[in-house]
Amino acid sequence: MTSNTSRSVLGRYLERVRSFSPNARVYLLSEVLIGLSFSVYTLFFNLYVVSQGYPRSFLGELQSLPSLIALLAAVPAGMLVDRIGRKRALVLSNVGHTLAYGAIILAPNAGWMRLSMIVFGLTGSLWMVSASPFMMENSADEERNALFSAHFGLTTLVGFFGTLVGGYLPTLFGRLLAVDIESAVAYGATLGVAAGLSALSLLPLLWIRERPMPPAARARSIWPWRNMARPRMAVRIFVPNIIISLGAAILIPYMNLFFKETFAIPDKTLGLVFAVSAVVTGTATLASPLLADRWGRIRALVLTQLASIPFLLTIGFAPFFWLSASAFWIRAALMNMGSPLYEAFAMEQFTMRERATVSGLMGMSWNIGWAVGPYVSGYMQQNPAIGWKPIFVITCVLYVLAAILVRVFFQRLDDHQRQAALENADTLDATKGQPAAKAAFEAPNPEP
Repeated sequence: MTSNTSRSVLGRYLERVRSFSPNARVYLLSEVLIGLSFSVYTLFFNLYVVSQGYPRSFLGELQSLPSLIALLAAVPAGMLVDRIGRKRALVLSNVGHTLAYGAIILAPNAGWMRLSMIVFGLTGSLWMVSASPFMMENSADEERNALFSAHFGLTTLVGFFGTLVGGYLPTLFGRLLAVDIESAVAYGATLGVAAGLSALSLLPLLWIRERPMPPAARARSIWPWRNMARPRMAVRIFVPNIIISLGAAILIPYMNLFFKETFAIPDKTLGLVFAVSAVVTGTATLASPLLADRWGRIRALVLTQLASIPFLLTIGFAPFFWLSASAFWIRAALMNMGSPLYEAFAMEQFTMRERATVSGLMGMSWNIGWAVGPYVSGYMQQNPAIGWKPIFVITCVLYVLAAILVRVFFQRLDDHQRQAALENADTLDATKGQPAAKAAFEAPNPEP
């Protein structure tokens, strides 16, 4: 009985994946290449900056700068996306990211490094406000959780190859260029691989066929709240996002430095740690629609995030490397597997006209934490009296607070919408009707 039920659940999941639209499939292909590129970049960017002799406080500034720019640009970017369309915005974002990669490698001084990160922030903002509305508008109700999870899971899963292979690239370039394998030259050449993968990811985006957006579906005002019928709902969505982003931003960008400094591991081992994390996280995220079917999206999100807390503390306080690394893998899977469910839930609460604005505001709320957190964390790490352990504790407290708020704000609403969807599906089955995607302009379920 249980075996048949499991096969039935898995069968429904695979059926949803097979039903993805052509636009969704080529978008996922592009995101796979972007995931490879970003995994190499995140693994070695910190090490590249430090190897050039810049202080830790400057690294914190560089980590904060893209988020600060994206914070300021999020809402204007949403307006721009409504004007030029999702496809053009994604293409423009991709081109800008590739140029920023090259600029980081070639930057002759700190000023050019800052300029490169500003470009990252601007183009990242465009991607941020385009991706979720694009997936929402190119998926049916019954496949939406699977698409958002596949987007997050696949880009994370391919990070396995990016970080695993990336861990060997400094050694390879060190030998080819006859330089130290932990030198700025070896790390810069490795970032060049990330730039090449970013450029390659542009090609699938060119295959997207996008329908013109009706004027009635475009945001009408530069003031975000005037484009939303329910600004109170938007505020509820953004507040937990801000808290989680702050908790993540003071710690996650520096995990490579934490492992290097605490356990003195070589780059190859560091690459392996992040590669395994990518596999575990990507696989767990692909399975998140199954948890959503069983528990609902919000309950699944809250339970997995709370379950990650003990493992986060283990990372920071474990006396042995492999204990810390094992906790790192489990924490990453639990904490991230609910993220696409929250994103899909948020998009479904708003109409097509509101989505670019809401996506921009979600990006803004996320970047509030990332604009402040890395900068503060850089100074905390530089202070010998503080160190890493208080940073882990602060992150845990913020994650728990965010999970509680999500539970309080949205559990009843998600249960109500889930029950309505199940009743609608039963009605369609009884009448032998064919389920169809919601119309693009259909209003969301009313807030209870």
